[in-house]
Amino acid sequence: MQFSAIIIRKTQHAQPAFWYTVRMDGKSTKRIGLLIERSRAFGRELCEGIISYAQERDDWEIVFLNVTDVRSQRKRSAIDGFIARVMSEELARSLKATKRPVVDVYYDFAQKDFAVVKTKHEKIGVLAAEHFLDRHFRNFAYCPYGGGRTSRYCQLSFARRLRREGLKCAVYGGRDAGRYEFDDSAVIAETIGLPRVVKSLEKWLRSLKKPVAVFCPGDLRAWQLINVCRLAGIDVPREVAVLGLDNDMILCGSSRPMLSSIDPDTRRIGRVAAETLAAMMDGTAPRGQIVRQVDPAGIVARKSTETIPDAPSWLSDALVFIRRNAKNGISATDVFRMLGRSHTIVTRAFRSALGTTVQRAIADARLDEARRLLIGSDASIKQVAALSGFASVSYMLQAFTAKFGVPPGAWRRQQASRVRESRRDAS
Repeated sequence: MQFSAIIIRKTQHAQPAFWYTVRMDGKSTKRIGLLIERSRAFGRELCEGIISYAQERDDWEIVFLNVTDVRSQRKRSAIDGFIARVMSEELARSLKATKRPVVDVYYDFAQKDFAVVKTKHEKIGVLAAEHFLDRHFRNFAYCPYGGGRTSRYCQLSFARRLRREGLKCAVYGGRDAGRYEFDDSAVIAETIGLPRVVKSLEKWLRSLKKPVAVFCPGDLRAWQLINVCRLAGIDVPREVAVLGLDNDMILCGSSRPMLSSIDPDTRRIGRVAAETLAAMMDGTAPRGQIVRQVDPAGIVARKSTETIPDAPSWLSDALVFIRRNAKNGISATDVFRMLGRSHTIVTRAFRSALGTTVQRAIADARLDEARRLLIGSDASIKQVAALSGFASVSYMLQAFTAKFGVPPGAWRRQQASRVRESRRDAS
C-alpha cells in the first residue's frame, strides 16, 4: 500500500521571505510565486483564496515573493507560474522575461501574455451609489487614493449611477490621489496612519456641501478621512457619511465610528486567479487574453453611513434599530417604544423624510435579509422566512413576490443562473 501525506511547511529565510508547500509525497511540485501585498485585508484574502485552491492539489508550492525577489533573475526563474499585482512597468517586464504563465490581479500595466482576474468595478460603483441613494443623500463626493484602474473605474461607475438620478459627484484632487507606491514596505508592513496631506483633505471636506456622502475606493483612505473629520470637528455620519472598499476588519473596526465598506469577495478573486493559473499551466487554457471578473459580495453597513440627511438624529437611530432587529420579529410598537416617542410623531417623520411607514421599513429590512440568505446560504425557503423575521412562509412568499415579481425560490435560481453566465462569459 502506498501512503501519501500532505505537507504544509513554513520557513523563515531571506529568499524568499517565507513560503508554503502543499504537496503529495512522490509527486513533482510546481512553485507558484505570489507577489501580493500582505499588509492589507485585500492582499491577505487574495492569498487565502489562492491557498484554499492549492490545498486541494497535490503539486503546488506557494512561494511569497517580495519586489526585490522579482528583480532577481535567479529567484524568479525558479518559479513555474505567478499570481501578481503588477503595479509597475518594471515588474511587468521582469515577469514577462520569465516566459512563465502570469495572472495579473491589478492589471494597470496590461500585457498581452498575462491573464487578468479582477472584481467588477462597475457593480462596486453602483452598490456605493445606491447605498447612499437609499439613505436619501443628495450631495456626493469621491475620494481616490493610489490611482490605478480600480480607482478610476469605481469613480466612473459611481458618478454614472448618480447621473441617472440627475446628481453630480465632487472629486478630491489632492497630491496623494496619485499612484500608489508598491514596494517591499507595502508588501509586508505598510503603515496605517494619517497621510501627509491632512490639511488638503480637511480643506476639501470643508468645501463640500453638507450633508455629503463620500465613497473611497479603499478602506485605508476611508479610515484616514474619518480621522481627518474627527480632528477637524466634522461629524461622521451626520455631516459626512463615509463608505470604503475591501471590508478590512482592522480598519473598519478601529475606525470611530465604525466604517461601512463594500466586500469585493476577495477570497473568491484569489481562488479564481489560482484556477486560471492552473489552467494556463496545465495547457487547458491559452496564456493571456483571459479576463475573468468576480461580483462583489455586497455592502457591510456600519455606523459611518447610518444616517438620514436633514432628518432628526432619532430617525436615523430608528432605521439602525430596524435594520439590526427586523429579523428578530420586531413590530412598529417596538420602534415607538425604543424611541420613546408617540405613534403620530414617528409616523409623520417616516412619511415626510422617507416616504414610507415604520411597518414598511421593517418589511423591507426583512426582505433585504431574505435576499442575503437566498444568495449567501443553502437555507430552505422555510428557514429563510424564519431567519428573516417573517411570521410565516406564506407571508414571506406574498411580500417577496409583490416586491420582486417572482417567488423567492425562482429569484434564487435566477441569481444562481446569472452568476454561472457571468463566470462563463468572463472565462
